[in-house]
Amino acid sequence: MKIKYSKKIDKEFFNEVNKMGEKLSPIFGFEFPKIKFDERMIPIAEVVANVCPNFINEEKLKKTIKGIYGKNLPKITIYINTTPFSSWNVKEKYITLSYKSNFFSTLCHEANHFMYDLFFGTEKYQDTEIKEILTVLNNFFGVEDKGWQKFYIQRKAVLDFYNKNKDLKKTVEYAKSIIK
Repeated sequence: MKIKYSKKIDKEFFNEVNKMGEKLSPIFGFEFPKIKFDERMIPIAEVVANVCPNFINEEKLKKTIKGIYGKNLPKITIYINTTPFSSWNVKEKYITLSYKSNFFSTLCHEANHFMYDLFFGTEKYQDTEIKEILTVLNNFFGVEDKGWQKFYIQRKAVLDFYNKNKDLKKTVEYAKSIIK
């Protein structure tokens, strides 16, 4: 797993956050701020990319994803970005982590979103609520994933449901039923 900084990916992600913020604001329960790329942050992101591997337990990540999805996480690249947000791109096979993030738990969180899209064939901003709730399953595998406060009650219910049946597809259906 490569971890690096890319100015191109960083700038693309700034544009993505600014574009999708309006759509995502009602889902997350806060107004996404408009953010501006600041080249002065690049040296910090480059240093973070160099030290980040010290905070990543790749084997635990792979075990967590395999335990949830029953499939291996494909070979991906991790890009450090200078926004306050993290994300994923299934087509290009990468995850981007904010240089301010708790690297390992954020990586597991975003890898869960990545695998959801890969597993269910969904688009990035499709089933957003389900993806956010479902990351609670990372906790079952020993990763502290607090998720977004807005989904606290649903996350607890989904974790309890999953612990009883250990079936991802049934758990997703259950999650869908409790958000509508």
